Amino acid sequence: MALAALCGLILSACQRAPDLPEIGFSVWRAEVVLRQSTLSPIDSARLRAFFYDCVYEGDTAVPDSIYRTDLRTLAEDSLFRWLIDTVLRRYPESYDWSSQLKPLFQRWKALYPEDSLPALVTFVIGYGPVGALTLERDMCQLCEKHLMIGLHYFLSDTFGFYPPDLPYFIRRRLTEPHIPVFVALRLIRSKMPDLSPRMLPKMIDYMVWYGIQLYALEQLLPELPDTLRLFYTAEHMEWLRENSRHAYKELLPYFQESRYFTIQPYIGEEPFTKAFGKDSPPRLGWYFGWQAVRKYAQREGVPLHRLLELSPKEYNDVFVKSGYKP
Repeated sequence: MALAALCGLILSACQRAPDLPEIGFSVWRAEVVLRQSTLSPIDSARLRAFFYDCVYEGDTAVPDSIYRTDLRTLAEDSLFRWLIDTVLRRYPESYDWSSQLKPLFQRWKALYPEDSLPALVTFVIGYGPVGALTLERDMCQLCEKHLMIGLHYFLSDTFGFYPPDLPYFIRRRLTEPHIPVFVALRLIRSKMPDLSPRMLPKMIDYMVWYGIQLYALEQLLPELPDTLRLFYTAEHMEWLRENSRHAYKELLPYFQESRYFTIQPYIGEEPFTKAFGKDSPPRLGWYFGWQAVRKYAQREGVPLHRLLELSPKEYNDVFVKSGYKP
């Protein structure tokens, strides 16, 4: 018994996750500062730097008079003040951001030790008339020196003032537990090449591109369940356990297809995959790409930073070399 216990302790020690690097971690609440009637010199300088980096997207030519006018307009807007107060009721100044986000940034620092971490800032921008077009940017924006979290998009899936063009399957993601996912995605995509329909990628390219992102989320946020990282429900995961082999076989003829409107049902944002009925999960191409990338990384021993930097020209080889079949 003592020997077995000793062996168990040794095995447990060997399997323990590597130590994460120590980092200076803090989150600056810019919406709190903006709600104040007077600003300290330090807060005033930080707010100006943040505005020019993120709100004005690095455009230093914006006159200081416009900046001051914008601040005054926001401060005097009653609806804007109401939205800030609503956010603060959900995320008070005492909110514990460290437990939510610090491990993610420690893992990112371990992955890219030479990179400087962006300054984390929360803010409240407001809602545009066409929310779906600016949703991800407003939720989480990576600027040159700041990473902005738009807390007004993480109030709840039933919050009544989101833009009306956001369907419920998108609103399900607008909750507190999803914040680390969107923050991680901003970091991940900053290291990856662009992939757009203008490049005429094939469906298998999209599958691997999204699959790399999901694999990176798995490595950076291992404590989160698959449902959060995939934007799936428990019922979606059960459907995959029962039907993944059949679904994969049905998607196989489209792997080399490059006409976007033909492959969009398998990689685009939909509430479900129409070919398989309303109980099926959407974005099945993402899921199968994730499984293939995971198997490829394990088989070939490829580190995460190398996967993120792969050229889209290599994506087909990644899928083929993975040998993945459900």
